[in-house]
Amino acid sequence: MDAAPVTAADRAPGASKWKLFLKVLPLTALFALAKFAVHAFSLEPWEFDSLTGSLFGASTFVLAFVLSGTLASYNASEDMVVQFINAVEAIDDVGRYAAALRPGLDAARLGNGLADLLDQLADWLANTLSFDQIQARLDELHASLVDLRQNSGDSVVDRALPELARMRILIERMAVNRDSEFLGPAYAILQIFLIGAVLALLLIGSDRFSETMVVSCFLFTSFTYLLLLIRDLDNPFQYDGSSSVDVDLSQFQRCRERLLARIASSA
Repeated sequence: MDAAPVTAADRAPGASKWKLFLKVLPLTALFALAKFAVHAFSLEPWEFDSLTGSLFGASTFVLAFVLSGTLASYNASEDMVVQFINAVEAIDDVGRYAAALRPGLDAARLGNGLADLLDQLADWLANTLSFDQIQARLDELHASLVDLRQNSGDSVVDRALPELARMRILIERMAVNRDSEFLGPAYAILQIFLIGAVLALLLIGSDRFSETMVVSCFLFTSFTYLLLLIRDLDNPFQYDGSSSVDVDLSQFQRCRERLLARIASSA
């Protein structure tokens, strides 16, 4: 199967950095209309005081606390990609080393299998390829290592097996991160605080309505943006077009190109 190559523009998290902000703008417009209606009907019984200040402070704290946790998980997901590339390179090094020790030994099957796996990973993460097909590709890599061991007779090939096992673990972790929502209970308390903050922004009035409107819209936009950002960060392998913050997979493509270049140079 020849999958479309993964490019930095397609997978890089910075490619659509304004996408999330554009999602929030219509909600901000609705909030502004609601705020204007509340003011027009004189339904602003509150004034800004220490209690409402405490509510905004608590909301900000909860947002910051949850955001720090999701950022840590996101960084760990980025590290999975680096570890996977490292395992692929290590297996390829073993294959090329065995071929160098025994002239005439063909290690291209192993290199092509690694390149095909990198090509298919992006399709699997985008739900256009089944997990069973990825597992089948890993089984083919194991068979290639077995053949290489038998043909070379060198025990150095055995060093690639732990790397293959590490690749299986990393793929399983990617699958769990993509298919699971780890912060479900945290979203509940976060949403409660944000609903309270939004209601307070609607009901707080002042003598200068224009200033109140601008500050309220800014706070609403900030709170909503951070909530959506946290939900995106909680699923860093969601390549379905709905997410704007995904782990960059362009390293897979660059590694694949290096593997194919080595195969071509040794042919």
